[in-house]
Amino acid sequence: MSTEVKLLTLLNVSAIKRPRELDLPGGFRSPSTSRPQSVDGAEPPAPKKKRGVVFGGEIGPSGSTYGKKGKGKKAVKIAVEGDEGGDEVIEEEIVEDGEDEESAEGEDDDANDDTFNTHFGPETPLLSRIEEANEGQWTQHRATIKGLGRVVEMRPGDAPAAEGSARVVPSISAGLKKSTHAGLASSYLQQLGRYTDLYAHSLDGEADGSEKAPWGPKREALRAATAAHLMNHVLKTRRRIVRNNEKLAHALDAGKDMEPPRDQSFTRPKVLLLLPTRALAIRWLANHLFPLAPEGTQIENLRPFLSSFGVPEGEEPDLSALPADHQENFSGNTDDNFRLGLKVTRKAWRVVMPPTTEAKLLDCDVVIASPLALKMAQEREKSVDFLSSIEICAADGLDIMHMQNWEHAAWALKQLNHIPEQPHGCDFSRVKPWYLDNQARFLRQTLLMSRYDSPEFRAVFGACENVAGKARVDASSALEGVLDRVRPGVRQSFERIATEQRGMGPDAALEELDARFEHFTKRTLPALLRSAVQRQHTLVVIPSYFDFVRLTNHLKKQGTLSFTAVSEYSSNSEISRARTLFFKGKKDFLFITERFHFYRRYRLRGAKTVVWYALPEHAQFYAEFLATPFIPGKGQTEAEVDVDPAEVSSKALFSRFDVLKLERVVGHTDARLMLSSSDSKFEFA
Repeated sequence: MSTEVKLLTLLNVSAIKRPRELDLPGGFRSPSTSRPQSVDGAEPPAPKKKRGVVFGGEIGPSGSTYGKKGKGKKAVKIAVEGDEGGDEVIEEEIVEDGEDEESAEGEDDDANDDTFNTHFGPETPLLSRIEEANEGQWTQHRATIKGLGRVVEMRPGDAPAAEGSARVVPSISAGLKKSTHAGLASSYLQQLGRYTDLYAHSLDGEADGSEKAPWGPKREALRAATAAHLMNHVLKTRRRIVRNNEKLAHALDAGKDMEPPRDQSFTRPKVLLLLPTRALAIRWLANHLFPLAPEGTQIENLRPFLSSFGVPEGEEPDLSALPADHQENFSGNTDDNFRLGLKVTRKAWRVVMPPTTEAKLLDCDVVIASPLALKMAQEREKSVDFLSSIEICAADGLDIMHMQNWEHAAWALKQLNHIPEQPHGCDFSRVKPWYLDNQARFLRQTLLMSRYDSPEFRAVFGACENVAGKARVDASSALEGVLDRVRPGVRQSFERIATEQRGMGPDAALEELDARFEHFTKRTLPALLRSAVQRQHTLVVIPSYFDFVRLTNHLKKQGTLSFTAVSEYSSNSEISRARTLFFKGKKDFLFITERFHFYRRYRLRGAKTVVWYALPEHAQFYAEFLATPFIPGKGQTEAEVDVDPAEVSSKALFSRFDVLKLERVVGHTDARLMLSSSDSKFEFA
């Protein structure tokens, strides 16, 4: 063993000789605040040396005992090479505190039937599948998972299906049993414990907005299971490092030369929880993560966290009259710019509150952040090193991120498991070989959760390279559409856009954008203007903001169409003026974006014709817009609304790239017929 490596090992061993002050309650101590400050120009005293267990460069837990029971103190002498070549002898004490969480809950740390060991071990056999994953040789298999239904499993090459599961720490198991959805969550936890990737969507009828109430049982059970899986992974990682440090200390005390164990990574954070809003963050932590803490564990900074991420009492808006999905998405604090951490110690779980720096996050085990916050922090700090050692990434609310800015979410997921630019005090003698070989991404587990399926989500999931395999929920065959929610008698037509290029490649996708624009401006719009009924009181819904800008700019240049337009960026006064002009018939056309309806959920009156430039991601929006002509006015009841359904119509454009959206609107069976038929126009009534 070289002198440098031996010195690093000795410094690591010296960390466990006494409980660290930083592990006591009191929050994070930054380097600037931990140093004594000078008074009246006097030189500050030299700072005292503090030693701690190293988690790949960060201060870690201490004070546990390995393989011993009872209480007591033991003096240990450690020789450290001095500055002038001599050996400096340091005598410290190990406080043996009886059985603690690490020793009491642990079984065999190297058990071969525990996927935590086989998947993240220093010499994991899974790395033999890297070549197939690199070359994109994934084979697909159909399977069924309890609570999720039909799934498509993907494995590199001819790899067998993942088996076994991770052993669950007793305190985590006890906490999960207290969950309202403990039964289903336990089934999910067994699946997650295989460390395969999972893309779950369309649970509880969320795909088409048919859920009866917010926070459906399947989705909540999956959240509870995921939280248990994340914290189980953190606690087992912590326990392994603590025990290996104690082995090193005992070997050193016995005068034995022990090879440093390969049990660490570049940085401490092992889990990334990617969420769209503070409201969802507080639900995850308060409802699912914190209840898993072992009995007697203190949750530090809980009150500031609840205050910062919640809504003041009495200021919560009343959303009871709105659909269940809107209540779930917009109840609570909807701020989308936050980044915090969770640090696990022997006696406390500490919430590291915003504003957080990279230095603070490097001292945490779990990073909870929104895509926007990660992007802004990277532009400010020029570093994402704290994401270099993420072993489990869980992203919930992809559908909300899709409406916010999907590019930020896709960017965030691409920043994981890169070699850090700075060492951050990393003990490379204990880093696992596959970290050093830049292969961590092949073992990272990615868990994605969304209300609906989308090509963007599939693209991100397809880019994951977990060699243990991955599974995607296949709920398309169960989709029945939302046409039965439209009032009978309303004429609904769908027209397929023709494109020259075949296939689903990027060139064909770009051509489809231009073909849709040409089709609408040269065929759909002139046909509307030729109709005496459809040339006025027409609402045009455009899902993409870029298409919205392109189309409205084109129409403004022409100057021949009487229209007004609002988007998610319009002010309240602009929205009010546009709605009034359209309702009173002073403007014939009203152009809006899907994101505008997603955030506002206004019931726009005055439309008798609804035109879909493209089908919406949220299938329930289709039925909601076709119900607007029948909204009763002030002082009216629904029975008093005098609108003939035959006067109301809908026109929708679609292409083969809209297959997932089309299935949610018209149902799986009709969607397949409409895409494969030789006809290009289809009508429903």
